[in-house]
Amino acid sequence: MDRLSSVLHNFRATASGVACEQHQGVKNLALLPHICYWFYLVEGEVKLTSHNGQTLRLEQGDGLWMAVGQSLSLQVIGASASLLKCDFSFGSVLSNKRLNPLLERQQGWIKVAKNDDVARQTAPMTQLLLQETMQPRCGSKVVVERLAEAYLVQLLRAFLQFQRIEVGLMAGLSDRKLARALVAIHDDPAHPWQVASLAAEAGMSRSVFSAHFKQAMLMTPMHYLALWRMRLASQRLINGERNLALLSQELGYQSEAAFRRTFKKVIGTTPGGLVKSMVA
Repeated sequence: MDRLSSVLHNFRATASGVACEQHQGVKNLALLPHICYWFYLVEGEVKLTSHNGQTLRLEQGDGLWMAVGQSLSLQVIGASASLLKCDFSFGSVLSNKRLNPLLERQQGWIKVAKNDDVARQTAPMTQLLLQETMQPRCGSKVVVERLAEAYLVQLLRAFLQFQRIEVGLMAGLSDRKLARALVAIHDDPAHPWQVASLAAEAGMSRSVFSAHFKQAMLMTPMHYLALWRMRLASQRLINGERNLALLSQELGYQSEAAFRRTFKKVIGTTPGGLVKSMVA
């Protein structure tokens, strides 16, 4: 698959909320940590302050991507502001662990100024989404949600193309060489990958590949391989698969015991513990 589809095929995003909101004065936004958000300032000007004191101003036509939600203070500069807010859910969350690798806290927030390359590339879809949201017609809720999901793919595609994300999976996928190794892992998690074989996929020496991978992804290649496999395993367990022997084999483990050990180390609970937590 291509570098973005290789992730979204397994962890598909759904629009859990799309609305154009009017704001005045100062308001606290309590954004959920397992949801990613897209904001687009339709009218006015606002100042956003994060929980750690970072500030950001948005003017009309600017957008803001947040990989995971956090507490924000929104201050309207002037009389009022109109803000399009899109909430995206990537499925299940295990306590403080996010299964989807796109939900990276390290990415923080990314401003998309109204005249930059990302904004220009997504402009037609922005206008279509705004029109359908602000002038609802019969069936608009369904149309808006599907438009928002397509918009998210366009946005992520533009982030990759213009290398707007510096760390995490999106940073790795933005690098053409690292992307080849990452897609190989995503497309064939059962393969007995080693650093040398992944470096060969990337067309790099083992040492250069290892250093470059860790700089972009903030983890080693083998750590990411185990993490990807366990995210897939968790998703499949949540979806009702219970044959651990088969699951182990399909994710590249020679024994169920090895699979269980890795699952506990990466996810923080046993496969059985995960299933029980779902039932409770």
